[in-house]
Amino acid sequence: MKRASAFAVVSILLAAGPALAEDVAIDGVQVSRDIDCEGQNVVIAGQGNTISLKGRCGAVQVTGADHRVTFEAAAALQVTGAAITATGGEVGALAVDVTDNVVKATVTSSDAPAEVRIFGADQKSELSFAGPAKVTVGGASNELVWAVDGGVKPPSISAVGVDLRIRKK
Repeated sequence: MKRASAFAVVSILLAAGPALAEDVAIDGVQVSRDIDCEGQNVVIAGQGNTISLKGRCGAVQVTGADHRVTFEAAAALQVTGAAITATGGEVGALAVDVTDNVVKATVTSSDAPAEVRIFGADQKSELSFAGPAKVTVGGASNELVWAVDGGVKPPSISAVGVDLRIRKK
């Protein structure tokens, strides 16, 4: 049920992008590409792709395995697969699932707390919070290392699972 909620958050954000923006889709094996987002949603699928996202993206969805993705800013980031590394700047919402993924980002929010959901197994997330956030960590052997920007209230963190490691940096 909690996984469905994480996917619902990202699905809503994917649908809420600018009406005139087109999605950028990369589906392949060992594709290397730089993309200027310009507010567009981005979908990355396949295996072993190296993608650099520049500027402010809409929702970014990464599925498959062994991808290396860097980004400057995304309205939302969904990482679903195996051995995906996503490193970047700001995200407004985050969902991580399946196994062995690594995510480093700054979680931002405006009025409502940002939603962060980490599930699956053996995930490693290093997050800095620049605004209010609600975090749920579940699954098995997942690690969350977090920090807050000066003057920001610590995130609300819920944990349900086995061998979860959650620590403030």
